[in-house]
Amino acid sequence: MNSLVSDLQPLIAGDVTDAAEALEAVSGDFGGAVHKRPRVVVRPNSAADIAAVVKYAIAQGLHVSTRAAGHSLNGQALSQDGILLDMRSLNQLHELNQDELWFRADAGTTWQQVVDAALPKGVIPPVLTNNLDVTLGGTHAAAGLGQSSFRYGSQADNCLALEVVTSTGDILWCSPEQNRELFDHVLCGYGQFGIITQVQHRLRRYRPHTRTYFLCYDDLSVLLKDQQKIVQSELVDSLLTVFSPCVLGFSRTENGPRPIVQWFYRIQATLELEQVSDLDETAFLSSLNFYRHVHTEDAAFEAYVQPLMQVPRPVETANPWLDVMLPASAAQEFIETALAQVPSFIDFRATPIGSFSLLSRHLHRPMFAVPQEELILGFGMYPTVPKARLEPVLKQLEQLSDLGFKLGGKRYLVSWIDFNRKQWKQQFGDYWSTLNDMKRRYDPQGIFNPGFIEYEENTCSPMLPSKAATPEAAAPTVPINGSPDDSIQDSSVPKEQIAAMGEPTPKASGLPAKALTVTAFALLVAWLLSEFSYSLV
Repeated sequence: MNSLVSDLQPLIAGDVTDAAEALEAVSGDFGGAVHKRPRVVVRPNSAADIAAVVKYAIAQGLHVSTRAAGHSLNGQALSQDGILLDMRSLNQLHELNQDELWFRADAGTTWQQVVDAALPKGVIPPVLTNNLDVTLGGTHAAAGLGQSSFRYGSQADNCLALEVVTSTGDILWCSPEQNRELFDHVLCGYGQFGIITQVQHRLRRYRPHTRTYFLCYDDLSVLLKDQQKIVQSELVDSLLTVFSPCVLGFSRTENGPRPIVQWFYRIQATLELEQVSDLDETAFLSSLNFYRHVHTEDAAFEAYVQPLMQVPRPVETANPWLDVMLPASAAQEFIETALAQVPSFIDFRATPIGSFSLLSRHLHRPMFAVPQEELILGFGMYPTVPKARLEPVLKQLEQLSDLGFKLGGKRYLVSWIDFNRKQWKQQFGDYWSTLNDMKRRYDPQGIFNPGFIEYEENTCSPMLPSKAATPEAAAPTVPINGSPDDSIQDSSVPKEQIAAMGEPTPKASGLPAKALTVTAFALLVAWLLSEFSYSLV
């Protein structure tokens, strides 16, 4: 036992370990491209444990990182020689209110736990990532996208309140009404401004039946027009778009045979229904211009919402997944360029590729940088490659990332990221200065999840005493979804009820930013048109 373990263990009720196997178990993530080894792993029992660890870290000049399911793709939730908080030990679902449509749970709770508790009560979170084994804290720290995000925004947009441990070791509840600035930056903040320990989140009522249409397109421009029509008119409840290659032969080139590829595109559109007979199928299908209607599938909602499969994690491979969010006006140019390049550097026949859709009117979190158009079309490519071949693949992905910026796009930061400071400025645009100001305010010593965002040189001063802002601790009301149907309308819960939810700890009441269990990108997941399936986070 080293001195760090012997110092920390008496301060907390949870566990502290520096056992080699425990350190190695949290030294990698789903991306498989980054390895960072912490000095100790802490498994907290409460927010009070985390607050004690943060205060100790400040006094000792140590960094604190948060990790849960480990679905980050580029080491966003790893720690090099610091303290790593394994948030999976905080996994209790405290309350689920199907009348007022909200639930409250610890940051290490998985979305599968929430779904299992919610379905029997006839409710569901508005947005689900396709991999439900990721945690609430991780997706709220990243954004959390799903097949219904074009209707409801990200999971972070459906957050009502957070309990957060700040860089001074205070425990605060924050919401749109209380400690708003901290709330806005912990959400989608990748663990940079505080540690999320509890989440209060919206629910919605669902209809019992689903019908899913599998529509095939052979023309990208037609696909994008139909995708735009479906999204902007909100014709369906869930939408997935997948690109599938058909190899027609090989052409001779100076560098050897090159596959001749015809791309096909699938829209997978799902409607929730009280009765399947309620649907005017002819009217819906006649409004679209698909090449072929391939398949129709009916399922109970409870069956539909469960993921079909999980993505394996082979030890000797890496997952340098790429997600680019594009203004709709530039999407076709980017996608055509990307699909033309893909066969040259990855096994494209075994790589899930697709598109997702967002509407900016549903996106309200300042840390979630998106293009400046109402309709946003995302491009996602999810290769698995041998680690020995990783470098040339990363170079090609870097070129596609740069093209996305050139066309006015932004990156979804859960994916593979290797930005320099100039690229970070491109990502956040006019908000870059504010972002640095918020880091100075809420983590001036830079103790939280270092090594991800490359801030301006004068942003953090690790050798100076902490001056992190401590927002007010009082909590008047927290917004709650009180709508009787699928629309999302805010009502409120009185402060007495918030208090009844459980005292955060002896300090103050408020919410930090939880472990960045950043579950790798959450939107386009499902099963690919032919032989392969996939699930994103």
